[in-house]
Amino acid sequence: MRMFSKLFGNKKQEKQNDSQKVLKEKKESRKRDNKPVNEVNDVGIGMGLSFNISSDENEKYGISISSSPVGVSTDSTATDFYVYEWFIKDTGEIFYVGKGRGNRYKTFHERAYEAEKIRKMYDTASRFIGTGLTEEQAIELESKEITRILNETNDRLTNRIIPLFTKRDNGYGRSPKTPELQFETAPHFYASEIEEHYFGIKPRSFDEVKCENLKAVVFITRNVRDEISIIYGGKFDKYQDETKALLSINGSKILKSKFAKSVTAWVYIGDDYVMNYENDQEQALEKLGRNIPTYHLIDVWKFLKENFGEVNTVLEEENPIIPIHNRVSLKEIKNLYDWEKGFDEGMPYWEKGDKERKAGNLERAIELFDIARYNGYNAPALYTSYAMAYRKLKDYENEIAIIDEAIERLRSEKINANEITIMGLKERRAKALVLKQKNSSER
Repeated sequence: MRMFSKLFGNKKQEKQNDSQKVLKEKKESRKRDNKPVNEVNDVGIGMGLSFNISSDENEKYGISISSSPVGVSTDSTATDFYVYEWFIKDTGEIFYVGKGRGNRYKTFHERAYEAEKIRKMYDTASRFIGTGLTEEQAIELESKEITRILNETNDRLTNRIIPLFTKRDNGYGRSPKTPELQFETAPHFYASEIEEHYFGIKPRSFDEVKCENLKAVVFITRNVRDEISIIYGGKFDKYQDETKALLSINGSKILKSKFAKSVTAWVYIGDDYVMNYENDQEQALEKLGRNIPTYHLIDVWKFLKENFGEVNTVLEEENPIIPIHNRVSLKEIKNLYDWEKGFDEGMPYWEKGDKERKAGNLERAIELFDIARYNGYNAPALYTSYAMAYRKLKDYENEIAIIDEAIERLRSEKINANEITIMGLKERRAKALVLKQKNSSER
């Protein structure tokens, strides 16, 4: 809504009159030249979008939203650009569209991994869609051809970047044959639609949990996305905390590196591509000489609950957290509900503060972090900097308190991507609590 208000918000009457005057003059000019009197204004708004605002001679206005071309200009003035596509000879299926000059259409494309894999596996050819183009024309034609293929055919394109508003995406998500996500059910390693269609890769289930493989586990947090809200019903913390507590009861260790010599299992939080799983197992064979049993958190949770029963995950803290600081309360923060303004007004103070922190001026750094926070800057980077400064000062009460605030604010945003950040903050908090208790016992 903020973006729309900037574009279409109320203007001063003087500016409105000026705009109407210019529009009227343009209409009169076009009438004299016997040209259509439709008025069109293209407004670029970023994020690959542009507005088209038009009016006709009856002053009827229309708005359309379109996708900007996907190509990146190099500001070349050459006029020998072309647009080409690669296709499979037997089926005619187009799998890649590109633009270039010279021999680009037949050279190896290092970044087009899937397309090159198709060229290696199938009998393919190339053809030109347009030649003798300026770079701008080539970018425009490339986008139109990608849009046409995704809207009018069933061909699976391997282009990573595609125009907005196409009827189909580029096939890098879960293939249609991937089992549906369900509550308290482990998902599958999935193949993308491209991988399934061209390379025959199928979804793969997680391994069955075995107690002897839970001695030293590593939690895998890669590619955690929307699936966790379905699998954990919005209560991911509950399942993670209970699993960790049950692992502790079982005498298990939680390691950091998935290629640690003592690792006995990988435990996934979400799901991932089959190809990523296979690549990890290949690395495990190279580094450790063995494959690693791979489980899902929900299966481990079920297994441990069945064998060890319920567990209390509420940890009793020996001493209360009583931080001494100059921070204002959350309700006193400026721009509390205007993230964009808070970012603009607060981020510069965080940047200055982080420079001070790195220079060892910790007290000054915290003062600047306080100002950034007061102005409405709300980002994991700010809270991480706070925590590192307090850790260096051995002020564990403030470190714990600021981490608690960070988690509370991230939770309120209800964005799944925050779960990984929250996991890291919780681990840091646990370490700070241990250090606090150790520090208290030494006094």
